[in-house]
Amino acid sequence: TLHERRLRNKTASAKYRAKKNRQYNEMRVTVHRLTKENELLLHQVNILHKENRQLKVTLDKFRGRMIAQKMLKQYL
Repeated sequence: TLHERRLRNKTASAKYRAKKNRQYNEMRVTVHRLTKENELLLHQVNILHKENRQLKVTLDKFRGRMIAQKMLKQYL
């Protein structure tokens, strides 16, 4: 009957809306988690860039000392 069909449609619509709401909430949680993870990774990248710059400076100083020692040995 028409009443039964409307009731089935109403039930199906409610089920569909509930599913969409669950999916939406799951996506919000996922977006939040990924945003936090991304912030952490960006922070780690910044730390590693800083460490890399410091290591390059140390390496340049070491190379300079090595060159100076070689030059000194040549003149002695």
